[in-house]
Amino acid sequence: MKKNLLLAGVLAILLVITYFVQEKRVESEYAAGRIEGKVISGEVTRLKLPHVEAEKKDGRWWSGDELLSQNKFKQIEDRLNDLKMVKTLEGKWEQVAENPVDFEVNSTPWSIGDFSLDKSAFYLKTGEKMGLAFIDAEGNAMGTTAEEIEEAKLAELKNLLSTPLEALKEKQLFRYYPKLDPVEMEVYPEGNIPYQVNFKKNTTNPSPIVGVSTYSSLAKNFFSLLTQVLIREELPYSEKLKVKKLSAIKMIGEKGEETQWELWLRSQDSADAVILDAKNKKAFLMVGGTLKAFFLSVQDYWDKKVIPPSKFKNFERLPVTLTQGEKSAVVTVINREPLDFEVSRGKVKRGHMSDLFYFIFNLGARDQADRVSQLSSSERKQLLSENHLRADVMGQELLFWRKSQELIVVNLTQGFKSHFMSVSETFRANFEDVLE
Repeated sequence: MKKNLLLAGVLAILLVITYFVQEKRVESEYAAGRIEGKVISGEVTRLKLPHVEAEKKDGRWWSGDELLSQNKFKQIEDRLNDLKMVKTLEGKWEQVAENPVDFEVNSTPWSIGDFSLDKSAFYLKTGEKMGLAFIDAEGNAMGTTAEEIEEAKLAELKNLLSTPLEALKEKQLFRYYPKLDPVEMEVYPEGNIPYQVNFKKNTTNPSPIVGVSTYSSLAKNFFSLLTQVLIREELPYSEKLKVKKLSAIKMIGEKGEETQWELWLRSQDSADAVILDAKNKKAFLMVGGTLKAFFLSVQDYWDKKVIPPSKFKNFERLPVTLTQGEKSAVVTVINREPLDFEVSRGKVKRGHMSDLFYFIFNLGARDQADRVSQLSSSERKQLLSENHLRADVMGQELLFWRKSQELIVVNLTQGFKSHFMSVSETFRANFEDVLE
């Protein structure tokens, strides 16, 4: 018995060793396959393209003093590193390349020609060496055949290499600040109350009202907005650019270092806006429609759900009690797409019933309230004395207060109001709206 156990143990060890040896062999073969045939080796640090000469410094691409698009040059680097030569050829380059794209990588000249007759690869040349090559990567364009997909990948690479300088300039403002890593932010919108956001503690000041919380990742939300702030061009810094102040954002780093962007209207006769950085003497003409971060209120960093996420429960079938005056009904909500409903008596008006629960569950276009406000004791007393539709759902007592162009969903349990603007007048939020 002991001998059998010993043999079994030895067998298990051998199987484990064999498994890891096999895994390493497969990994090595895969890595070798990725390298075999590669025509560009080592890091790309210099590029001479048809319309721009670029150099990589400290991880960023430059053309003289012009910062170039990190995203565009990452695409170019990736595609160049995906080039593989599968066969060398004899002959004259002019006979096989009618529309070549010439460029240099790290001072080595290259030229990309057209597809071969069988559409299996395209012509590629460096110095006197010529051959057939392909791009060993998935393409972004759609194609119905393998040939169409390969042609699309080649066209994408040629277009990238032939992009004009103006289209290769960096447009994302935050790229001009490589050390930008704020842990706090202060926003000063002109005409509105200033506020602070602490990304490290995930808090805001003013704090959310009772029953409401901040989003789970304020830093992620802000940096997503930051990537959308685009410039048209960099301008010489001048105090004369300060015509009318619109907003300001101050970002504070871990060690207290500060970066402040002030948003100014460039002219009384134009809607153009500029961002000024007085400390670093930088000025940028901005792209309209990309400046949302400057105009958000503190509530835009709050999770403005009717039912607080901590109280929300996943369900398949959920009983909800609806009441208004003497009328009452239990509606079972069935969690499917679209929502379905059952009622013990009467008939559900599905259109308006769905609308009602889109507000309750914050679905679709109603995924957030436009704003929230505290429910005062006098408001509570007034609303409870009036004839409003109410719902008991997930332990939350809700009341629907219809006003002109606005629906206010009052969470009586938590003590706050969710305001939804521009609500159609046809949705009256009463018992007859949803049940008959």
